[in-house]
Amino acid sequence: MISVIVCSYNRSESLKKTLNSLATLRTPFGEAWEMIVVDNNSIDDTAKVVKAFAATSHFIVRYLFEPNQGLSHARNAGIRAAKGEIVAFTDDDVTVDPCWLRELLTVFDQFRCVGVGGRILVSWDHQKPSWLETEGPHAIRSGALVSFDLGDKPRELTCSPFGANMAFRKTVFENYGFFRTDLGRRGNNLMIGEDSEFCDRLLRAGQKLAYAPAALVYHPIPRERLDKAHFQAHYFNYGNYVARLEGFRDNAKLWFGVPRYLFRSLLTYVCKWLFTFDSKGRFRSKLDVCECLGQISGSYINRSYITLGEAGQETLTKHFPKA
Repeated sequence: MISVIVCSYNRSESLKKTLNSLATLRTPFGEAWEMIVVDNNSIDDTAKVVKAFAATSHFIVRYLFEPNQGLSHARNAGIRAAKGEIVAFTDDDVTVDPCWLRELLTVFDQFRCVGVGGRILVSWDHQKPSWLETEGPHAIRSGALVSFDLGDKPRELTCSPFGANMAFRKTVFENYGFFRTDLGRRGNNLMIGEDSEFCDRLLRAGQKLAYAPAALVYHPIPRERLDKAHFQAHYFNYGNYVARLEGFRDNAKLWFGVPRYLFRSLLTYVCKWLFTFDSKGRFRSKLDVCECLGQISGSYINRSYITLGEAGQETLTKHFPKA
């Protein structure tokens, strides 16, 4: 059996579109599947939407309420409830291709891997702003747009896929723990990285992940995200994520619990931002400033254990839920 997990928080309207696209899935021959929608403490019509959909669905739809706020809490709750040997994840604002599940399973069989990341294509519902560069030297990070496109050929992955289109054998959660609960979105807090950290954990352990280019998910970019403040927040949160995971350089000199070299980097980025006059290059430089500020913030907030010594590891274990 395959379990498809969709976590949702106050997105009942976009969730309707996602559920309708999942209803068109062409399931692999002989494979049963279920869908688990995890309501992460929503106050809108999420429960009503899911129950109405389940009443007319031709496949199993289970509604699960997770009161602990946070995408990682919701995903972990879905994993615990899943009955499938394969657990697939997608988001509550995407459209999936009808062959999505088939293609994921094809790559599982082809590479005999523990996890598969599918292709995520951006769906532009509105005109792209002139200041937003998606290609070339000033291109923004693909994660800011939730885009994952490594070409047309299946291959083994050396990087992490994105949470909007990924699947794992359920046994890996039993062996390596669940998603870190100090990472990932919490309500309107756009903290990121729970999916990347988990996949990096598997890769460091020598496990194999693979890329499924034909397992397509289309991710829209709503008008409210085509705002400079949204991208600045993403880069700040990415810097915070990097600080939590990578810790300090060896023998780093600290100012107020923050590595001194980060302040030097900040000064460099600020100067580059101030003295870049091309609009796209200037905005990209400002994003570098935001990312560095995020690293400084993350370093300060987590200064008690970010060096990842023995005591630090004990502190971090609370963020790695087990089965």
